[in-house]
Amino acid sequence: MDEDRMTSTFGSNWMCAAVLSVLLACAPWLAHAQTRFELRPLETVTLSTQQLLLGEKNGTPVMLAEELRIPKPGTDRLPAVILMHSAGAINPATDQWAQEFNNIGIATLMVDSFSGRGFHTPDDQSKLAPLPMMIDAYRALESLALHPRIDPSRIAVMGFSKGATAAVYSSNERFRKLYGPPNAEFAAHIGLYTPCYMLHDDDKVTGKPIRLFHGVADDLT
Repeated sequence: MDEDRMTSTFGSNWMCAAVLSVLLACAPWLAHAQTRFELRPLETVTLSTQQLLLGEKNGTPVMLAEELRIPKPGTDRLPAVILMHSAGAINPATDQWAQEFNNIGIATLMVDSFSGRGFHTPDDQSKLAPLPMMIDAYRALESLALHPRIDPSRIAVMGFSKGATAAVYSSNERFRKLYGPPNAEFAAHIGLYTPCYMLHDDDKVTGKPIRLFHGVADDLT
């Protein structure tokens, strides 16, 4: 091989390696760039814990916002995870979990249970008790199950601290019958640092998988 061809071949290989290196370094960004974002309204109600335990349904109507992320283009139906935030509201950690799921081909739906109710900080937790956030989760499930890109049989719910109460206790069969949608039920329930100190009458679960994660002491509130 003459010197010019060797130089050309070396240059081409070096360029390919450089391009590949850049692509690998930017892989998370490229995956994020392919993600479709949909901002959606969510009609729900605000109930007190007492109202929920008594089976009441006529709470104060409220319109919330939710963000759906479809991680890849196409027409196939994808599994999804509904993310219920903590008492600290939606934060960078919530976004990071969404990206982690999106990177492995799972759609995510982040529900903002606070802004539509007029509060944004953990200063006054009495405005929304943890258990009634379950209504938001069920309403989100009902609307998400109708989306053409989502497989309604593969929708899980994952919550953090206060939101984990909604994620885990929505597995209660009594609550599901009272407040769950007729068109779908959660395929799995995941709680991170879940408040698990409540027992309820007829506390039977749906039989779907429940996974609890525990970390360091959660002293936000």
